[in-house]
Order: sequence, then C-alpha cells, then structure tokens
Amino acid sequence: MFDYHEDECPWYYFDSSYKTLLGACLFLFGVFGALLNGWLFATFIHSHLLIFKSHILVFNLCAASLGRNLLGFPFSGSSAVAKRWLFGPSCCQLFAFFNQFFGVFQMTSIFVLILERYIQVKFYKREKSVYIRLYWTLIAVSWINSFLFATPPLFGYGLYSCDTTGTSCTFLWPSMSSGAKQLGYAVPYILICGLIPIVAMFYYMGKALRLEKIFYKGEQQREQKCLTQSAHAVCVGTLALWIPAAVLAGWQWVPLLIKGYRPHVPPTLALIASIASEAATTVPVLCYLAVDERLRAALLGRMRKQYALLQPERAKIYKRV
Repeated sequence: MFDYHEDECPWYYFDSSYKTLLGACLFLFGVFGALLNGWLFATFIHSHLLIFKSHILVFNLCAASLGRNLLGFPFSGSSAVAKRWLFGPSCCQLFAFFNQFFGVFQMTSIFVLILERYIQVKFYKREKSVYIRLYWTLIAVSWINSFLFATPPLFGYGLYSCDTTGTSCTFLWPSMSSGAKQLGYAVPYILICGLIPIVAMFYYMGKALRLEKIFYKGEQQREQKCLTQSAHAVCVGTLALWIPAAVLAGWQWVPLLIKGYRPHVPPTLALIASIASEAATTVPVLCYLAVDERLRAALLGRMRKQYALLQPERAKIYKRV
C-alpha cells in the first residue's frame, strides 16, 4: 500500500540491481532509437526519393519518436543508474509533461498515418486526389491533441509524479489526492488517446487492405501498398511494445478503484514497461527498412551517399530525371 507522500518517490522497495539494469537498457534503446530516428530525419531533409505526400506523415511520426528519445533517456537513464530522480521536483513536472506530450503524439501520429492510408485508397476508388491541406490538418491535429492532453495535470487535473521505479516522472495512475479531477481527466484521456484510436486503427487497417486488393494494380500503386504495409507494421509493433505499460497502469488503477488501495508493482513488470516504451521508438524505422522499398533505398542511400542499392530494373524507377 501507499506509505509515502505522492509528491515523493517510492524508492524503498526496488532493489538497486533492478535500477542499474533499467538505466543500462534505457541508455541502450534510447541511443539506438535516437540514431535511427535521426537517420530517418536527415533522410527526409535530403533524399529526392521521398516524394509521396504520405511521407509527410511518416516524417511527423519520426519527429514524435525522436522527440521522445532526446527528451527521455538522458534524464530517466541517468537517474536509474544513480538509483533516484536526480533533477528535482520542478524538472520532474517538466519531464513528465514532455513524456506525456510525446506519448500522446506518437499514438496520434500513428492513428493519422493509418487513417491517411485508408483515405488514400478510398479517394483512388473515386478517382480523386488527396489535397495537401489534409496532411497539414492531420499534423496540426497531432500537435494540438498532444498539447491538450499533456497540460491538465499541470493544473491539478491528475498528477505528474515519480513512476513506480522512482527514477523517472510520469502521469500517476491514479492520484489519490486529486479525486474527481483525476477521473475527469483520466477517463477522456483513456478513451480519446487509447481505446478509440486503437479500435479505429484496426478498423481502417482492415478497410484499407480490402480496398487495395481491389484497386491497386500498377507499379505506383504497388509502392503505395508497400507504404501501407509498413504503416500497419509500425502500428502493430508499437502497440505490442506498449502493452506492458497498459498492464502496469491497470495494475495500479484497478485495485485502487475497487478495493481502495494501490498495491506495489512487481519490479519485473515496471522494468519491462519502461524498457518496452523506450524500445517502441525504434519500431518505425525498422519497419520501413524491412517493408518499404522506397524508404529503404532512401535510408541506405543517405548512409552510403548513393542510390545503387537495388536491382537495375528497380533502380531506374528512382533515378533523377
């Protein structure tokens, strides 16, 4: 049960070896994710292969993952190695705000990417084009939604505090000190940033796959299918790595709502949830490398400063005229 004040960190019941392991893994996946997303970010700036409007939303997701990398593991990883939060209560609030912001940003970016894949094939069926303003609208929705759901805990609707390991700061699931305000924020947050997007993503994934089998026949449409497959792989892979964090939240919240107390979280679950969430930032680039031929050619061409990476008959498609 809770036997400490909620503005303090529950350091006492986690063995130091767990925190050392957590810090090492956060640094490992954090650096790896930052390098991968930085590689993709640089590729978008310079490569002439990324010409589809859909690539704007891929870039948006890359920005979300890179932001979470750069503002995450340097603080949480170093605190885990030191076995306590190092940066004080004010920085804890700021860190938790950005952690929440980029978490929602990742979810919303994946959702708008999946939605765009469905809209693209739906408009193709009607022989219409998707206007560029739709893409900027979707990006604006990603940023606005993230800001709206990261701000309320700063004003008492919910609480930003140390996580279960005592080495990082996040949204507290739930806060016993905030009462009805907590539920007034947490319930819409779960619905709008969790359940509804997940259900909608799998719905639009199924619809897009069915329509693409019917209408996408040509070479350019085959490339669109590859982009759709990579987007779907990003969605499934990222959600799979977020499952431990969802289990961790339920482990804390359900007993408090039903029985009135919060049990201690198993150290293994807390470690897996933190590490998996950090590792999720590497999923997009790995999926693009594995599935999407155009993005893979752009990424490898950026690294090797040339584009002779495909079979000759395939490389002609990407040759600059």
